[in-house]
Amino acid sequence: MAPVGGKPKHPGKAIAAGGISGGIEICCTYPLEYTKTVAQVVLRRARCSPAQHTQIRATAHVRPSHHHTRASSRALSPPAQLSTGGGGAMEVVRDTLRQRGPFGFYRGLSSMFYFATPKAAIRFSAFESASGALQTKDGPMFGKLTSFVAGLCAGTAEAIVVTTPQETIKIKLIDDQFKSEVPRFQGFFHGVKTIVGEEGFGGVYRGVAPTILKVATAQGTRFGVFMVLPAEWRKSPVGAASCGAFAGGVSVLAFQGLDVIKSRMQGLGAARYSSSIDCLQQVVKEEGILALYKGVGPRLSRVCCEVAITMSLYGEVVKMLNKYWITSDQPEHPNYKGPK
Repeated sequence: MAPVGGKPKHPGKAIAAGGISGGIEICCTYPLEYTKTVAQVVLRRARCSPAQHTQIRATAHVRPSHHHTRASSRALSPPAQLSTGGGGAMEVVRDTLRQRGPFGFYRGLSSMFYFATPKAAIRFSAFESASGALQTKDGPMFGKLTSFVAGLCAGTAEAIVVTTPQETIKIKLIDDQFKSEVPRFQGFFHGVKTIVGEEGFGGVYRGVAPTILKVATAQGTRFGVFMVLPAEWRKSPVGAASCGAFAGGVSVLAFQGLDVIKSRMQGLGAARYSSSIDCLQQVVKEEGILALYKGVGPRLSRVCCEVAITMSLYGEVVKMLNKYWITSDQPEHPNYKGPK
């Protein structure tokens, strides 16, 4: 069973095709991810009381580094300040364009790009492996739910190995520009060095529990919905993209709250939350239940595009690799043992 239909892919091809698809996808969709993250993590400051604002800044503060002192002498732009009109995706877009220009939407891209290839590679290869392991002589072990279970396995592996550190670094890089007079993190590698130096290795694994829960359920839903759709709909690149967009949309609407909690737990103000449950309680108490759907617009757009691009590209990249990389899952290979 494969995410675009047909027999399982060779592990090496699954890794290569997934990685290529993921790298292309993140370059296309990152501005939507940036807008979503800012809406979830930063805009809440406009609605906080002065005392809460002070608390957030205090919990976000860590000891200054020599990089911070040195950076203050540079001609850096002042931190972005969002208007206090209530918050929303359009506010983020308007203020980012006004204060930082179009390239402002790519703040934090490096953390996503460096991880996008291995993340997609792990996701698709784990899904292929799990799908194969869940096959019995009588058919799929869990019937139509087999793809959902395989997706849960793929999402769990992806979250532990790649997504948690990636998301933590990305959110801290974005959050940093709104909480400091001068940005503390001078790029991806300096950000990683600073976070690990001040918080230890666990600093890049904050929010691991909600991340695993969010990514596992999201990938389970996406693969499950995608594979349950008629196979003939998924044969062409356009069909696969359409089915992928639909599956991505379902996963967002079902689990948006987990994404908000994950973002809060990984931001610079994460120290004010003792656990994911405490974070949930504080968000609902201070901002209302609708706060769990902050950033849903840009995230819905981004995820629909992400799943559409990766699902359609994955199949096409595998077809291309099949022409130049003959493996044991193809009849042309001398060790092929499948059906003729």
